[in-house]
Amino acid sequence: MNKIAILSDSGCQIELGQYEEQGIFIVPLCITMKNKTYLDQKDISSVEVFETMERENIMVMTSQPPTGEMVTILQRIKDAGYDEVIGLPIATGLSSTLNGMKVAADMVDIPITLVDTKGTAGNHKYLTFTASKLVKEGKTVNEIQAILTEMVEHSGTIIMAPNLEHLKKGGRITPAVALLAGMLKIVPVMELNYDLGGKIDTLAKVRTLSKARATLVNRMIELGVNDKDYKVTIEHVLCEESALEVKQMVLDKIGNIEIELRELPSVVGAHMGVGGIGVQYIKKYEG
Repeated sequence: MNKIAILSDSGCQIELGQYEEQGIFIVPLCITMKNKTYLDQKDISSVEVFETMERENIMVMTSQPPTGEMVTILQRIKDAGYDEVIGLPIATGLSSTLNGMKVAADMVDIPITLVDTKGTAGNHKYLTFTASKLVKEGKTVNEIQAILTEMVEHSGTIIMAPNLEHLKKGGRITPAVALLAGMLKIVPVMELNYDLGGKIDTLAKVRTLSKARATLVNRMIELGVNDKDYKVTIEHVLCEESALEVKQMVLDKIGNIEIELRELPSVVGAHMGVGGIGVQYIKKYEG
């Protein structure tokens, strides 16, 4: 039986190096601030990125892991006796990491089977740990790929980003739209469009933060999320109190569903700005 490793990037929020003995390897994405590039988790934490954004009102850029970092980790995987790799990168609609993993695996000459997570953060983390569980159950890479792909199709991410100025600086809305939205006090609610590989797509434009929070929860209900089959992750950019309100709305409207609450990964929160909240859902693997 082939020995299978799992390779994810730091968008999944799993600590670098912590689970390598269990066959889970994490490569850091890149964060660029004030003309300096940092390796996510290795050189800087999400909270440090967000606090710098808030304090200095600066634009933060993100990019895929350096090829050298991916080659180094894949070589370490190969040297540890693994025969092949399951690659779980951040959504192709958000990053070119999937292609980068393929290039690095070809350079190291180790087979890699790639699954587009079409997301990041909590869903990405759950897929990574589920992949490890499937390896331990003796599944082949093809079986694991099929199970994870099915899980991805029963998952989603909905976000609200009240920091319109930051969205404008990032080029995600025009200055004119930002000005008009600011005057009308519009809060955009967006969704990762899986038909586009997880690109951000507009879902609704509402007038208050409370309506935006309600839209996040109501969208999950509309899509059939329930407390038996799904788990939810609520993540935020320096707005835990608002995220806790969303959590309570989820519990009130959906029931006693499994929920994790934490800060967003820096590679996502950097583009949403302070005050951003993401709600994710994914169908659980029961085995």
